[in-house]
Amino acid sequence: MSDKLLYGISDKEIADMEESIDLQKMRSLDKNLEDVEIMQLAKNSLKMYLKRFGKESNIYHKATEIIIDLDRNIDETQNFMDNL
Repeated sequence: MSDKLLYGISDKEIADMEESIDLQKMRSLDKNLEDVEIMQLAKNSLKMYLKRFGKESNIYHKATEIIIDLDRNIDETQNFMDNL
């Protein structure tokens, strides 16, 4: 027995639900894409800082750890987007 018969859902209601889900996916993809862009900017800025000030900087080790964390976050966000 199909969901349509079981729940008494019309074809239009099913189409509306599918459209709503598609819109939610698009919004989520847009938000996550913006997040990835911001993380990339932060990562690139830290890399530029390290290039400019080098290992003598008092935040060298923290900055390199943050770059690693940002790479991990970018990968996780992109994987999430791929699974939508």
